[in-house]
Amino acid sequence: MGKRFGWLLAAAGLFLAPSFASAQMEVPPAIFTGPLSHPRYESGGLYWAFDFIYLKTNRPLKGQIVGERGILDLDGSIAGQAGGFVGSREIALHTEQVRGPGLNQPGWDMMVGWRFESGVVVELHWRHLVQARYTAQASIIPPSFNVGNQFENTFLFAPVVNFTTDFAGNATNIPVGSSAAVFGIWNGASLMQIEYVQRYDIYGINARIPIVETDRWRNYGLFGPRVVWLWDRFKWRTVDLDEQGNGGPETTAIYSNTVSNRLYGIHAGFGNDWFLGHTPMGGFAFSLDLEGGLYLDQAKTFAHWDREDRAVGTHRSRRLFALSPAAEVKGTLFWYPWEAVSLQAGYDLTMYFNTYASHRPIDFNVGTVDPEYNRQFLRWYHGLRFGISFVF
Repeated sequence: MGKRFGWLLAAAGLFLAPSFASAQMEVPPAIFTGPLSHPRYESGGLYWAFDFIYLKTNRPLKGQIVGERGILDLDGSIAGQAGGFVGSREIALHTEQVRGPGLNQPGWDMMVGWRFESGVVVELHWRHLVQARYTAQASIIPPSFNVGNQFENTFLFAPVVNFTTDFAGNATNIPVGSSAAVFGIWNGASLMQIEYVQRYDIYGINARIPIVETDRWRNYGLFGPRVVWLWDRFKWRTVDLDEQGNGGPETTAIYSNTVSNRLYGIHAGFGNDWFLGHTPMGGFAFSLDLEGGLYLDQAKTFAHWDREDRAVGTHRSRRLFALSPAAEVKGTLFWYPWEAVSLQAGYDLTMYFNTYASHRPIDFNVGTVDPEYNRQFLRWYHGLRFGISFVF
């Protein structure tokens, strides 16, 4: 009897074993691999991305002469004629010298967002470029080494007018003539320096909404609010030294003209994402995004003349408004070495229309401080982008 009961238990075990194994196969255990694990990525979740960008832009400057070689004899005690110019009048400094071929500015894109189970993605975005700085200067020795018979070409002149005696400079710039002959920091100066600085930032919220999706292709819409900051500053520094080569903040003048474009608006467009296939190294995909934007440009300008010791100066600021359209093209190649990580490389082109700039940034009239401000037809930023993203 006992032996028969044992055979029955063995037979029941053999009968139930396949069903038990099948049940175990239907629910495989989840393997935990750290903070980048997720049991079901299609259900959505938090992600973070960082891109290194390397972009180049144009400089909205046109030609303007800043300084010339020589001195202007105001009272005639040097040249024998009041208002006569002594020197070659060779152009010593020009705004073209800070336009240059342009620099590639490094920067970053930082994004943190949430993907919903429906496929909708919402993210916070910040793009920043390290400022680009262009400089040029003119001093006592001309590039041609033509200093003049009486060393008159070692001096610099700029046609600055309508300034007070606070900007008189040194009384004895040269060993001949009266102190009134070269009155002013910009007449008989020894050094002139110009500088042009550009900055660029974007702050925004991006939303991506799926439209059509297949196994290997998807189409989606893009939109969101955005703030764009375009910042340019032109600065000109002039140093007036005496016969002994001495000077100081009270004989140094600084002119500066800043244009700050704050663009408030929205961007919208669409994109396509193609899955290229699997390899032993992981999956690959390519995306192409096309977007447009419309912004209200609230430009703030600030121009000023100052002595370097800040004891005296004249200033003027203005606010200007314009509607500024924009367009953007972005192509990206993705590599997915692991489900929670993607590496990407791409090319960006962004264009802004109808923003403000000061093409000829200097107003030589200290009494008015009213340089011209122009509508810049096109500002462009283009370059490469490399990044990484993580899904949590």
